Amino acid sequence: MKTYKPQPIDISDVKLDEELTELREAIAENAHEIWAVERIAQGWSYGPERNDEKKESPCMMPYSELSEKEKDMDRSMAMNTLKLLHKLGYDIIKREETELYKELLKRIRKADTRFHCPECKSIGIMTPLYFNQVFCDKCGAKLDIDWNMNLE
Repeated sequence: MKTYKPQPIDISDVKLDEELTELREAIAENAHEIWAVERIAQGWSYGPERNDEKKESPCMMPYSELSEKEKDMDRSMAMNTLKLLHKLGYDIIKREETELYKELLKRIRKADTRFHCPECKSIGIMTPLYFNQVFCDKCGAKLDIDWNMNLE
């Protein structure tokens, strides 16, 4: 048996501008979409628990509906990619604000709108929710929130 020892490039010294948070989120969301397209092509579908035999995964849902824990895995990959690009000598320059960028920015800013889970709140726990969240990350309750009433 071969022993594999991963040796990623050290990017711990790379500090990025906060402006790249929006780009990180765009990359994370798109990476999730690419992953989902590949899984669907392989016959995977949504399931409450990961089941390799049935090809089911609880992550087969839109990025906006993932738990913050799941999103953070995509965000970490995206940020590490941005840091690697910087370390390799590339600069990331936004040429213009495209319509796609404006739509993304709108979604990201709406994601910062704070709400609290009604189920958790009823037992004295203030669990924050984010725009378009479907399930509470803490208690797992399905949320019955009309997010459209909070749109501009």
